[in-house]
Amino acid sequence: MSRRLLCCALLALAVSNAAAAAEPVVLKLEQFRRSVGVRVEVAGKQRLFQLDTGGGLTFIAPAVAKALGCEKGARLVGFRMTGDKMDTPRCDNLGMWIDGQPVIIPVAGVADLGELNAKGVSLDGSIALDAFAGKTITIDFAALQLIVETPDSLQRRVEGATELPVKLVRETGGHALAIDLQVPTKVGMLGFQVDSGNGGTILIAKPYAALFGIDPTKGPQLGSLLLGKEIKAEGLIFPADITLDGNIGMPFLKYYIVTMDLTNGRLWLSRNPKPAPAGMGEPPTQKD
Repeated sequence: MSRRLLCCALLALAVSNAAAAAEPVVLKLEQFRRSVGVRVEVAGKQRLFQLDTGGGLTFIAPAVAKALGCEKGARLVGFRMTGDKMDTPRCDNLGMWIDGQPVIIPVAGVADLGELNAKGVSLDGSIALDAFAGKTITIDFAALQLIVETPDSLQRRVEGATELPVKLVRETGGHALAIDLQVPTKVGMLGFQVDSGNGGTILIAKPYAALFGIDPTKGPQLGSLLLGKEIKAEGLIFPADITLDGNIGMPFLKYYIVTMDLTNGRLWLSRNPKPAPAGMGEPPTQKD
């Protein structure tokens, strides 16, 4: 099937599924290193992608892009949270399936994800929140599930959950999508990115470290960040040279069921009654 016909078929199937959906769609995740991954069917094969809620953009490896023949010469230019410039090829209207569900990525980046690979396990890409734009999703990290909610299931889901203020963030020409917790401090609201791709750290920008009792001149320190409504991120906190105010990774997220409304910019947290898989959200070691 040609790529044009494939995309048309995916779009038709997506419309049909959306019209018929009366129940939430549950997608299987799996543990990948200290974070989570998802099996994706793309370019005729099942492939392993990382689920990276802080990535902004979905990326595919160059080999996948070559198999699809989707590079046309357009570029994506932006900046990572370290301030490094990102300049990569892009693939438009990338079609894939997750657990038989069609997903269309309007603009995906093409990049070598080698630094994320584990021994004996290679990633073919990473999926960010842009894959679920316009939807409301719940990620249950302990149960290794991503649920695409319906209006009815969302209402049931958030009963008893804690809502925290957030902002949707769109960078890289508006193609990217991330979500930032709005954390109150004496200097104003600070944005802490919700980042499942950050497998083992809690980060705070050095200029704001002292607000939370963290010494910006030292390395990782035990501490806690009050995120609002008595919810704290606790553990090793890294004062970092980053462009973000802060970044909340898996050491916090693994304890919660996280629901994100990616249309209206809302987020709810429920403490997860189940324990996270061993090793998830643990600090990096010298072996990593």
